Amino acid sequence: MQPNSAFSQQQVEPSVATRPSWQKISRQIQALALAIAIFITPGWGNKTSAARASDGEIWAQNPSTATDRTDRPANDSSEPPQELPLVLIIETVVAALLLIGLIAAYLANRARTRQQIAATLAAEELERQKLHSADVAVARLTKQGQFIEPTSAYLPAAIEVEASITSQVLKEIALRLRQCLYLEDLLNTAVKEVRRTIATDRVLIYSLNPTNWEGTVVAESVSPEWAQTIGLKIDDPCFRHQHAEMYKQGRIRSINNIYEEPGLTDCHIKLLEQFAVKANLIAPILRNEQLLGLMMAHQCSGARVWESDEIDLFARLALQIGLSIDQVNFLESQEKEVERAQLLRDITLKLRQTLSLEELLKIAVKEVRRAIKTDRVVIYSLDPDYLESTVVAESVAASWPQIVKLKIDDPCLKDQQMERYKYGYVRAIDNIYEEPTFTECYIKMLEQFDVKAQLVAPILKTDRLFGLLIAHQCDRSHHWEKPDIDLFSQLATQVGFAVGQVSLLEQMD
Repeated sequence: MQPNSAFSQQQVEPSVATRPSWQKISRQIQALALAIAIFITPGWGNKTSAARASDGEIWAQNPSTATDRTDRPANDSSEPPQELPLVLIIETVVAALLLIGLIAAYLANRARTRQQIAATLAAEELERQKLHSADVAVARLTKQGQFIEPTSAYLPAAIEVEASITSQVLKEIALRLRQCLYLEDLLNTAVKEVRRTIATDRVLIYSLNPTNWEGTVVAESVSPEWAQTIGLKIDDPCFRHQHAEMYKQGRIRSINNIYEEPGLTDCHIKLLEQFAVKANLIAPILRNEQLLGLMMAHQCSGARVWESDEIDLFARLALQIGLSIDQVNFLESQEKEVERAQLLRDITLKLRQTLSLEELLKIAVKEVRRAIKTDRVVIYSLDPDYLESTVVAESVAASWPQIVKLKIDDPCLKDQQMERYKYGYVRAIDNIYEEPTFTECYIKMLEQFDVKAQLVAPILKTDRLFGLLIAHQCDRSHHWEKPDIDLFSQLATQVGFAVGQVSLLEQMD
């Protein structure tokens, strides 16, 4: 029977190689069956039976001949004619059984062949589906908008290709980051490379102040059609009280649609709306278990479902940025150490070349403020009885009020801290509102001059407390780093030496 549809033809004729082989086998079976049938057909396969049939016809035509044959001797070896029907029946049955067996074998073989063909087609279709799935996965990872030619016929090999591509991307970006020698270059390179890799509208790095978790956008890469956020300062109480600790533990947060995220408050959504954010991805930047900041990816053109491979790659890149920051900070610390040592020598030389105490104090506050980059530096001169202090020198930025010649009576200074300062105590206050030893009246006095953080070191003249060198941060609270504290303390010591030298010269005059 001929197939009656295209689907049937596809099943029984899968390939050119299969059909000739089957046709060849079929012809051999048909020829064998025909030969056997001819050989055993009654009247052809037995000469004796054919001869007997001829004799019967002769007897019918010539009765006299039949009479003569009846007169043959009894010992004639010829078989009697009555046996002829039994032989024919046996031969016919045998031939029929053989034909039936051959036909059954033929049908069974044909069915088995069709099953093999169907199994082969199913396997080929499954293989094509696997290849297509693997190609899609690799293309989605690369985000280049086109498919990569398949390199293997099996899905596990395609997964290896995907992992290899991810590893190669990480290596390339890590190499670029390690080539950066300064923190600013590192951060700008990081956001540019990350945005290119995951193909999003904006990537930024949000630096965090560990004392109060206030943040500032310090680096950004954004498409031209979207607003910039560089330099944006954000104080988020929710982050400070709820999320900071989770990010310190390595939390990764993906939001596909800000309007469908249950954890976002209305104020947070409004903040994101200012910059057209529809979906975002957040990963912490960590260094030695310290939360330095956050890396954020923004999708502004619409909501976006962040794929698992994108989230994993984004998190690894944030981790790599943290490691690179650690390396750059180390290099910068070494460089700054050299700069601080040179700065200390230069300032010390200027102070020792000054012959007037008033000029000495002016140079001191100016050079110290330049060295530690703060808003105000003053020197409190203390009278012999430590009853009051007077601001005898000041260097302050133009945007902040001056306090030079201000007289301050501070009972806390006399009662609590004076003896400690005499022995070289240095005090760093990152936030005046979080300092438990500050009284309410003292905080109000600092507020008059916009002080948010301060650093205090004693100026010792030989074995006597001459005064205090004080630095003020006015625009915000400030975390004083140990290198700055050490430099500040060393400068206060050099000011004390210079004051002692100038006092001695004045006495000689």
